Amino acid sequence: MDRLVNLRDLGGLPVAGGGTTRHGMLYRSDAPHPDDRDPDHVAHWPPATVVDLRMEREANRVPYTLEGADRILHPLHEAAAPENIRDAAIGDLYRHILETAADRVASAVEIVVTRPAPALVHCTAGKDRTGIVVASLLLSAGVTREDVVADYARTGDNMDAVVQRISKHANPNKPVNPQWLLTSAEAMTEVLAVLDDPAHGGAHGWLVTHGATESALEDWVGRFTEA
Repeated sequence: MDRLVNLRDLGGLPVAGGGTTRHGMLYRSDAPHPDDRDPDHVAHWPPATVVDLRMEREANRVPYTLEGADRILHPLHEAAAPENIRDAAIGDLYRHILETAADRVASAVEIVVTRPAPALVHCTAGKDRTGIVVASLLLSAGVTREDVVADYARTGDNMDAVVQRISKHANPNKPVNPQWLLTSAEAMTEVLAVLDDPAHGGAHGWLVTHGATESALEDWVGRFTEA
């Protein structure tokens, strides 16, 4: 397992009103490791911008460098670190993040939409913290809820490989909780209902309310989508 196993380019997704998201703009993945080979299934590597959502201790446990990339460590939520979610249902965890760290989600989005592309968003597995931030970015660009959930669910196919990679650096006295391996479409659907609630102007309005810049989000839509 000497390469990223949950990496994908989020281009090609249909957006409201026609068109698709543009390739080579936004990637999501599990955490890079220092001995990884370069991936061969994305057009541009390394990415120009990396948003690392892990806690500082996670990042120190598995450090890496991507030559030429501007890496920003942006811890999203303590509860989402693998060693801290052993008794949490995934849906409860996601709701907790939205309730207590909305500003961290919005500021992670702000980093992506104001920095050079391609941007890579990752945490440890590229599922929970990454899933929430990526969902915010996709919704703000006009991707439908159904397609956001479908992209999130794709991580389920990669979880066995993700666990193998994580196990190289995990504490053997702390086995992985099976809950942590789930890619719950229901849990992500609940996240999208909060982010995309028309009462606050959809995902765009939710992000602006919690600190993202309206003009930067509008610019992001123009850069990230194409006819």
